[in-house]
Amino acid sequence: MKTYRPAWVRPVNALPVIVLVLLVTHPGRAFGQDFKEELVTVQAGDIPIILSAPHGGRLAIPKVDKRLGVGVRSFRTVMDTRTDLLTQKIADEIEKETGKRPFLVIAQFHRRYVDANRKPERAFESPNAKPVYEAYHQAIRDAKAQVIKHWGFGLLLDVHGQAAEPKAIIRGTQNGKTVKHLLARFGDRALIGESSLFGEFSKQGIDVIPKVDSKAKEDDRYDGGFIVQTYGSGMGGTLDAIQLELGGELRSRDRIDQTAKELASSIVTFANAYLKLNRPELLNSR
Repeated sequence: MKTYRPAWVRPVNALPVIVLVLLVTHPGRAFGQDFKEELVTVQAGDIPIILSAPHGGRLAIPKVDKRLGVGVRSFRTVMDTRTDLLTQKIADEIEKETGKRPFLVIAQFHRRYVDANRKPERAFESPNAKPVYEAYHQAIRDAKAQVIKHWGFGLLLDVHGQAAEPKAIIRGTQNGKTVKHLLARFGDRALIGESSLFGEFSKQGIDVIPKVDSKAKEDDRYDGGFIVQTYGSGMGGTLDAIQLELGGELRSRDRIDQTAKELASSIVTFANAYLKLNRPELLNSR
């Protein structure tokens, strides 16, 4: 199977840490002389899984002041520590297990300048930040288009960090809305059952909220933001989207490698069951 690599992406080798990132400029789009190519990491994939990490970046954006958030509800500028690194590690572990990579979109810019998980009017305040925000979302749109074109359906996982439950992963799907396609095909078991993604996380010994087989509502602080709402199947279509809110202990330096392996294993098991990764004859031909 040939890996799709759009013309505007330079491939890089998977590394233990992110030391190179990819050009995000689209033909005909002028970012200006001060635009920094390292602000968004984009990697093409060859399975119908997209990993997004909008809040783990550390870099400033040239000629962009910190956001003030005047009049913005639930204003946040704190980064989700090590979610950028964790997302890259998850992709590496998936490749080790399957020989194939998911699509990756990772913010290297700090959330204090742009919040990619918000509507544009709430995401940035400086016009100079707009191209960076648009680059991030264009990368997701392009990945989604390729997933639908080549496989017909797929899964977007948006990786975040939370401090409320240090040992847990909190599910965010707008109480099932962003995975309407998945639920229509397989029913509640695909979202809350033992074979669901969070069921697989639980089998790894990770605390999950809501608990497996519980019909409790999702925590409204973490129940799915702009990215999963915009690109998930709640807006129609066949790409399902889940926000993963990982506690601080799961993202700690001592735990991050283990977390990446556990999450990757769970994602692969879930994808084998529901995306049929282990049965290529059921996937559209590349």
